[in-house]
Amino acid sequence: MGDVALTTPALIAIAAKYSNIQLTVVTRGNFAPFFYNIPNLNVLGINLKRYKGIMGIWKLYKDIAKLGPYEHVIDLHGSVRSRLISYFFKWKGVPFEKIIKGRKEKLQQTRKYNKKLNKLPHTVDRYLNVFKKAGFDAPIRKGPWLNVDGESKIYAKDYLKSIGIDKKAGQWFGFAPFAGHALKEWSFANCKKLTEILLEEFPDCNIFLFGGKDEAAQMEILRDGQKRINIVQGGSLGIRGELGIMDRMDLMIGMDSSNVHIAALLKKPVIGIYGTTHPISGFGPFAQEDSGVLQVDLACRPCSIYGNTKCWRGDHACMEMIDPLDVVRRIRFLQNVNTLW
Repeated sequence: MGDVALTTPALIAIAAKYSNIQLTVVTRGNFAPFFYNIPNLNVLGINLKRYKGIMGIWKLYKDIAKLGPYEHVIDLHGSVRSRLISYFFKWKGVPFEKIIKGRKEKLQQTRKYNKKLNKLPHTVDRYLNVFKKAGFDAPIRKGPWLNVDGESKIYAKDYLKSIGIDKKAGQWFGFAPFAGHALKEWSFANCKKLTEILLEEFPDCNIFLFGGKDEAAQMEILRDGQKRINIVQGGSLGIRGELGIMDRMDLMIGMDSSNVHIAALLKKPVIGIYGTTHPISGFGPFAQEDSGVLQVDLACRPCSIYGNTKCWRGDHACMEMIDPLDVVRRIRFLQNVNTLW
């Protein structure tokens, strides 16, 4: 989901510079809210369950082609599915360009020995480079890069009312303690300690825990009956409602996960806790790759691009060496630098 959201700065840049072209984005239907209010952009929201196997990909190509004709195909995914669709279009005379993911360089970063830790292009820059190869070069526009429309705000307002919050008061901290892979997550003990420290250090704050349906029980333990801790369960809100709530946060804390990337695209100050992964691989919080990352220097980092691996040391030190008080210190730093609240 984070990779999809990160396409928006590139799409906004292209739409702003080339106002005479029409863009069609093909993505999962539930990701459509990321692209609302981008000029001259249509979204084809699909259900991938309808397009299984080679024949399913052929059917998807035909469904996309019906919305044409197209002059270019821009493959920002680089998957087997997207490449096959691109070749189908090429067979019909439509040129395509595909993303260069830098897999070789990323492998050199994540191998156990003789790492090469050169900073790689951010994912957003890789997206823009695909358009550039197709003849469409454009500079990044000033954020925010996600649009929160009126309906999203209504969803958020209704949800907040349902949990007993009628209006905003004090500081609102979002906290997303989960990630797609366990190795990218802080220990539950540190997450619990952080919520306790935040309540103590910031007496006027409200904490909003972001997570999915499967994490509801863990979020209840983190809340521990505290009135100033609230649960935002994404499954019941949808992306549109969750965007509306996240847009009201003063700060977002999380792992290297979609929530941190989305908050950064909303131009909210973020604190991303990075361990297994590393922002030099191109997945730092957009436009906050320095101030928005909390990490420690270890020779074994990074050991993975996505977090789907095992800890070579066996102690998860890259995450566990980060103390909850480090998060508090970073919050105060951001307050002083940006005079945010």
